[in-house]
Amino acid sequence: MKKLTFLILSILFFIFCLIQPKPVETELLQAFISPSNEAEKHLVALASLSSKKLNIVLEADDLDTLDDLKSEFSTFSPDAKFSEVVEVYKNYPANFLSKEKKTLISQKNYKELEKQGLETLYNPLGVYVSPPDKDPYFFTTDFAFSNQKFLEEETKEFNGKYYALIHADSKDIQKILDKKAGVKEGNVYLTGAPVHSFFTASKSVFEINLICLISTLGLVLLAKYYFKSIRILIPVASGILFGLTLGYCVSSLVFEKLHILTFVFSTSLIGISLDYSLHYFLTGKEAGFKKSLTTSMLTTVIAFSVLGFSNIEVLRQIAVFTSFGLIGVYLFVLVMLDGLEFSGRSFRKISVRWFKPVALLLIFVVIITGALKLRFNDSVTNLYTPPVNLMRAENLYKEVFNPKNPEFLITTGNNLDEILEKQEKLKSDSVLGLSNFVSSKSLQAKNRKLVKRLYNEDLEGYAKFLSKENISGLKKAIQEDRVYDVENFPLKSEFMLDENTAFSFVYESGVDGAINVQESISGVLKKLRKECFTLIPAAFFVLFLFLTFVYGWKKALKITASPLLGAGFAIGALSLAGVEINLFHILALFLIIGFSLDYSIFRASSSEKSKDAVFISAVSTSFSFLLLSFTSFKLISSLGMTLFIGIVAAYVMSLIVLTPHPNLAPSGSLPEERERA
Repeated sequence: MKKLTFLILSILFFIFCLIQPKPVETELLQAFISPSNEAEKHLVALASLSSKKLNIVLEADDLDTLDDLKSEFSTFSPDAKFSEVVEVYKNYPANFLSKEKKTLISQKNYKELEKQGLETLYNPLGVYVSPPDKDPYFFTTDFAFSNQKFLEEETKEFNGKYYALIHADSKDIQKILDKKAGVKEGNVYLTGAPVHSFFTASKSVFEINLICLISTLGLVLLAKYYFKSIRILIPVASGILFGLTLGYCVSSLVFEKLHILTFVFSTSLIGISLDYSLHYFLTGKEAGFKKSLTTSMLTTVIAFSVLGFSNIEVLRQIAVFTSFGLIGVYLFVLVMLDGLEFSGRSFRKISVRWFKPVALLLIFVVIITGALKLRFNDSVTNLYTPPVNLMRAENLYKEVFNPKNPEFLITTGNNLDEILEKQEKLKSDSVLGLSNFVSSKSLQAKNRKLVKRLYNEDLEGYAKFLSKENISGLKKAIQEDRVYDVENFPLKSEFMLDENTAFSFVYESGVDGAINVQESISGVLKKLRKECFTLIPAAFFVLFLFLTFVYGWKKALKITASPLLGAGFAIGALSLAGVEINLFHILALFLIIGFSLDYSIFRASSSEKSKDAVFISAVSTSFSFLLLSFTSFKLISSLGMTLFIGIVAAYVMSLIVLTPHPNLAPSGSLPEERERA
């Protein structure tokens, strides 16, 4: 009856949560940057814009082949809405003036205006936006092409080969790859963040699936060897699934959306759930089991709950997800596994007394010397090392086209017109924003006033190619107060982060308020790394107080020593190996604490079967993380290696530091058994 009630209530709660699933956030920065901070919200948006830039670099031995390639891949170039923009200019030919034209009109340098106008008119290769009878001085043509200095040259010759550049839409990457595979003449290279994300995600999925397969096979073999049956994996897997589901459901009620990293870091539930289940089957009937299990659950929950006090969104999510997941596994083990029995063989006991001094000396030497060599690298580029082929493509793109890497400038206002007015006051010519393509209403009015004076004073003497009726019509039209509504401008969405915030590209340093996205993100990661670093001692202090209350300060010191030294050894070993420590290495320490606390508490029991369960859990968990350390994605591999080193070191320390405690020993245990490490 107890099992049925527990199962029904759980299913009802799961259904309630799962019928209203929360969206999953995949943007990495959204995990660490607070959405309540406007400046950092803008930083995330700018980083997202940068990550969508996809370039197609075409290479050919001759121009004909290059033209063929361009015709094949030009369909992937996103619609820049140029035709819509041209229509705006055509309908308002006197409203938009470049700085050069405005200066010439203001200075009444009509001779130069006439000269430039006639050059455009009689240039056989020239093009113009508006015809001469609508715009005799070709102001709209000049305004439309005044931003060419910001554009990358799309065709170049380099080292005897010809290259073309096409900016594509990142959503078409698979179609581009398919077409690239069919190219027979010439070469096609893809560069930009979407390419790296696509190949990294594809490769990581394959690698992680392979690792899961190998880990599962290893667990099956271990279960077959120790328990002589793989049926035990059914209740173990059920417990893991129950814990993960409960963690997800509670988190979905607490947070508006969950980040993908929450699921990645919450995989610690798998190892801990395995530990709980194995301990139940091997020692569930022994005295002191529930005390050990409850203490283990509470200490791990406390360790992860400390993350809930962080200002980092993803850490708060991990705290809730993992804590309630552990509670779910704990309840599942006590309720649903009640009555199930699996017997296992015993591992051969190996005395550790002979290598205690050597191991302790090694661990302290690594921690101390590693601390002396400790170096931090918070650069966002440190989180990813591109494959050789993608790196070659990026280097080729830089060598041939010398792309500009702009900073960004944020402009806010109550409406777009106010934003444009602020942008127009910038003195730098190295800024490309929406004001380069459309003028504010007040500036449009000023431009029309200048053109009106020009028409009255110079048009008849200049426009000999127009009829008197055309000239009269132009003078009459300029009298009207026609101002274009900037809110309808076709390129508006291309430069807006939200309704009241626009961004501009800055192509030279020294512009006040300009944001370097890479440096800013690295600064955020550094701040978060320092914050996480301060949470670790806070977590250990809280755990020590709790364990002191349960076992006394001496035993509490021994139990917390293993995870503390294991975490320190992991960072020390990485430092000695020349690895620069970043935020994700620090986050891995919390997972090491979560795993090794279980090992310490259960090792404190005098039960040999409990020690077997700890050994099985430690071996299976560390093996999985060792496999993870071989993945090609640096972020995942660094996490895997840190966890592998820390978990192994913490388990070894539990063998050395912990001897059975009388209060934890089951009744009837022999004194010599309690003394055995």
